[in-house]
Amino acid sequence: MKDAFTLIENGYLEIENGIICDVHKGRPKEKSIDHGPGVLMPPLVNAHLHLELSALKNHLPFNRGFKPWVKMLLEKREALGKEKLMKQARVSVQDLLQSGTLYVGDISTLGITGDIIKDSGLTGVIFHEFLGSDIPAVFTRKNESVSFSVAGHAPHTSSPQLLKALKKIATSKQLPFSIHVAESDDESEFIHGKKGSWADFLTARGIDFSSWDIGSKTPVSYVYDIGLLDSSTLAVHLLNVNEKDMDILARSKTKTCVCPRSNWNLHKKLPDIETMIQKGIQPALGTDSLASCDSLNVLDEMVFVQKHYPNLDPCTIVAMGTINGARALGVEHMTGTLSKGKKAQFLYLPLAGLNKKNLLQRIISND
Repeated sequence: MKDAFTLIENGYLEIENGIICDVHKGRPKEKSIDHGPGVLMPPLVNAHLHLELSALKNHLPFNRGFKPWVKMLLEKREALGKEKLMKQARVSVQDLLQSGTLYVGDISTLGITGDIIKDSGLTGVIFHEFLGSDIPAVFTRKNESVSFSVAGHAPHTSSPQLLKALKKIATSKQLPFSIHVAESDDESEFIHGKKGSWADFLTARGIDFSSWDIGSKTPVSYVYDIGLLDSSTLAVHLLNVNEKDMDILARSKTKTCVCPRSNWNLHKKLPDIETMIQKGIQPALGTDSLASCDSLNVLDEMVFVQKHYPNLDPCTIVAMGTINGARALGVEHMTGTLSKGKKAQFLYLPLAGLNKKNLLQRIISND
């Protein structure tokens, strides 16, 4: 499988010094490794996860609402302490590798996953996430293996000044910038009218949001108006979006990532992936954290998408977990397809299919 839309029957990869030199059809004359009947495919990309929350798996109920879930998450994370959080993050890294996920976009509020990911063999971007109003001194670095960038938490938890400063930092280093957008009803209500329970929450904590230019806007239109949306921004979740929002995302070439299992568990809502694709948006797949779903396995996310979006072509679903994720993290020059010039990293699945659609469906269902 060269990519989600191109399958080469009886093909092989020509590899030199860890790089794909070419992709061929037929049998090689030179020394080769025959993997037998099956499929070679690009490694999986989990474009949005929170490794530092792995220790919270099965600790938080989903049936009490989003705000209580967030409150319990913060309390339990604090109670566990960094050592336990780091220990379980290491376990999750091994689970990722075993599932065929080699590229990640990890969000870390505590800043504790950098060395864990660097030492693991995973590749991708670690986003140090910030919220509030204070503009921090941050560490960023662009690498071929693991890059360090920044993320704004969300438009209703971070001041526009902070969000713009973080975006500027990421842009100056040619790094992707990540932000949760349009995930909850509380967020949408606050951004539209500076009122509601979230406004009360900020006021109770002495946060003055009166100067935030957010009236009569959706979360997407707000972050667009303050200059956050372009081809190097990764907007995550996008549950509460309308057609105008999707036009903004498409026009600005913003990268997008959806986390359907987490969304369903926490909000009992799903993103409108089909309309996104009709608009020319190519969403990546993320799992979010083990605090909100039961695995970090992108194949599990694909199975869920196939079940809940039966009209989606299997090619599209596989692309979401491979090339779309690679583009979202800015690593499409290394992975996402089995193409000339990319890293010689691939998964071997001992599968056989009657036709292209059947084979891709078997990849997705991992049987």
